[in-house]
Amino acid sequence: MDSITLIRETHCWMRWLTGRTLDAASALPDADFRREFPIGSGSVHGTLTHLLGAERIWMNAIHGNATAVMASTEEFPSIDSIRNGWPVIRGAWDTYLSQLTDDECSRVIMRVRDGKEVRQLVRDIVVQLPTHALYHNAQMSFMFRQMGHSLPDSSWILWRREQLAQTK
Repeated sequence: MDSITLIRETHCWMRWLTGRTLDAASALPDADFRREFPIGSGSVHGTLTHLLGAERIWMNAIHGNATAVMASTEEFPSIDSIRNGWPVIRGAWDTYLSQLTDDECSRVIMRVRDGKEVRQLVRDIVVQLPTHALYHNAQMSFMFRQMGHSLPDSSWILWRREQLAQTK
């Protein structure tokens, strides 16, 4: 498998992971959705907003908007608003990834973070997003457990098994 195909597959896995996490978060009582924890972005609400914001910021940077701002819980005040916001950014990523090339992966982009210019290879961005999602999903798993809930299995191998079962 070539690297572009692997990048595309990791983003398909990330979409699956996000869907499962959004479903689990939708089942939480609102108080649990907003409950504060001393980890990550502080709550399931904050973490999901952060993940959506990261995908949006990097998509903006790739397309030349270096000063896009992070999504906030004020912008996405509910699980429904987060769920409705994700297809827009995922659609942009799907279109972009369908046209991804090795040359594009080698392109350096710039964005502004904390008032400073940051330069990054596109390759690093497209690899970072799924690992970033997994990292924060682990934090949310902790939050869910502390509240007496659980997140569904989000492993790559389970996703691949489901993909293979669908092709039979």
